[in-house]
Amino acid sequence: MKSIAVSAAEILCSSNRDTESSGPLCSPWTARTNRRLYPGVVWLGAAAAFMIAAPAAATSITVDLSTTIRPATHAANGSLYGVLETRPDVTTLIAPLHPNMFNNPAAVGSGKQQPVGDAIVVAGRVAPTGATVTIRLADWFPGWYTFTTMTDWLSKIDQTVARRKAANLTNIYAYELWNEPNGTWGGDPNSTSGSTKPLAFNEFWAQTYAHVRAAEPDIKITGPSLAGYQSSYMSSFLTYCKANNCLPDIIGWHDGSGIGGNVTSYRNLEKSLGISPLPITINEYSGPGDITDEGKPGASAPIIAAMERQGVQTACITYWDVPNPGRLGSLLATDTQTNGGWFFYKWYGEMAGSMVATTPPVADGQSVDAFASLDPATATASVLTGGKNDGSIQIVVKGFASYFGSTVHATVEHTPWVNKSTVVTATDTVSSADVPITNGQITISIANTNATDGWHVIITPVGGPIDAGAGDASSSSGAGTPDAGSSGGASSSSGGRSSSSSGASTSSSSSGSSASSSSGASTSSSGGKGTSSSGASTASSSGGATGSSSGSATTSSSGGMATSSSGSPTSSGGTASSGSAPSNSSSGGSSGSGSGGSAAENSTPSGSSSSSGCSTAPGRSRGVDAAAFIAFAAFAVRRRRSSKHGAPSSEG
Repeated sequence: MKSIAVSAAEILCSSNRDTESSGPLCSPWTARTNRRLYPGVVWLGAAAAFMIAAPAAATSITVDLSTTIRPATHAANGSLYGVLETRPDVTTLIAPLHPNMFNNPAAVGSGKQQPVGDAIVVAGRVAPTGATVTIRLADWFPGWYTFTTMTDWLSKIDQTVARRKAANLTNIYAYELWNEPNGTWGGDPNSTSGSTKPLAFNEFWAQTYAHVRAAEPDIKITGPSLAGYQSSYMSSFLTYCKANNCLPDIIGWHDGSGIGGNVTSYRNLEKSLGISPLPITINEYSGPGDITDEGKPGASAPIIAAMERQGVQTACITYWDVPNPGRLGSLLATDTQTNGGWFFYKWYGEMAGSMVATTPPVADGQSVDAFASLDPATATASVLTGGKNDGSIQIVVKGFASYFGSTVHATVEHTPWVNKSTVVTATDTVSSADVPITNGQITISIANTNATDGWHVIITPVGGPIDAGAGDASSSSGAGTPDAGSSGGASSSSGGRSSSSSGASTSSSSSGSSASSSSGASTSSSGGKGTSSSGASTASSSGGATGSSSGSATTSSSGGMATSSSGSPTSSGGTASSGSAPSNSSSGGSSGSGSGGSAAENSTPSGSSSSSGCSTAPGRSRGVDAAAFIAFAAFAVRRRRSSKHGAPSSEG
């Protein structure tokens, strides 16, 4: 068995205090105050850094490309109250995630639980991305749902239905009839005991179900949306619903690290009651740290992996950060700037083809885990991993199809996480190398890992992804559409697929401040594939060692692939923003256009800012004054899925 060993430099980010309290609305729990030291690892990649060696003790995860689970639909790529009427920006911040479903209130404003985030308006905004929206009807009421009467309640539902029909929305995932009844209605769904409501929840459900079904026969109904899976409550609910012909179309509850066992328990309950398997939505999920885990790659990866294995249809990141709705479930550091979690979910959204089997050392929803996809149309395998580990992770990949050949190209990318409020504008390329398939498998070792960050492994044939041309089959709808995805640069192609990726090397000072950067260049191709990659180096100047470099490399392919690369040195006292950023923003540095030219508003910038204004020409490497490292060029394949809902409507 062979593995890639990668040299690395570790930067320890300064201690950060998360002190954020949840407001009285949206959650019955108290947000946690937590102080933690998070390591941010920045990798030094060069051809000389790769060697074939046996790894040290590591956590091993197996990926079997020959065993498919289901189509890649980005099931857990969504959020509760993560999109509002005017933000975040659809083009630069929402669309790159290729989201599946969002959950938003039926009504907002005075006298309602939520002040903003109207589901009807949001559904219109996100329709062009292919995303759907669940309408949370309970949010008509203020506080923790001050219920009035059934007459008033059904009248409110009629208003929502009328607005939905007037807007002619076709991307409504479901009507959610109530939220967390085991906390907001009463502990026994068959009784009013201990409840201030005028009738038992099950009776309330049956009346509401009948009303919504009559008004909207073609839109699905979901519930009961329990506050955490509770087997006894779910059993009483399902037993009543089966007897009264009001089973939800989609069963739903809120969950976290226990999701794997809870889905198994639920499926067993269905069987015992003689109910056919229902689709599952987990319309609120996060790690056990709640607000400190929301959007964190290391907390999300094991939960998403479990949901993909268990076939959960849709899931939404929670809303613990009550003062800041509209941030995609804590994937944004500000209303307009990304954090490290955004990039992890962007990688998730770029998965195409089918999800494949992964086997972690222990599937407990917190320890390191992975989820993976295989797109036969482009011969591209993608693996996302994160979670608690012993400092290194081994990804064992087997089940290669013949189109991969005897040697594959493997690229490993990294996204850091300090906390949800820390701006991250680029990811790091950890390694990029050709790896021979030995005994039907390869092993990729990632060193200096931690429990907070996320990693992305991309595997293609050595010559690059297969160019399937226009009209590749979509894994979610089966409809063939041209496909364009980008990470780090604007790209275009005529009749094909284009992608870009970035690599960066970094030197850190003894003060512990970190700097990371990467840049992208735009490429275009006609009928083929456009790929761009770039190398950039940054230095943090805080009395410590500084270093910078600029490297580029060009590769060619006989299959019509056009490739360009460039490098641009940057220097700042904090974080250098890069071409991988989705908006013109930075933290501690400046952002703008570099080798890729200027970026228009609401479009992904195609270059990185440069303190010297220098850039390298394609195909040439260029030295800089403080050259200390060689930044290598690495490409990563991006594939944007087709819309699941037919032709998208215009932005609302």
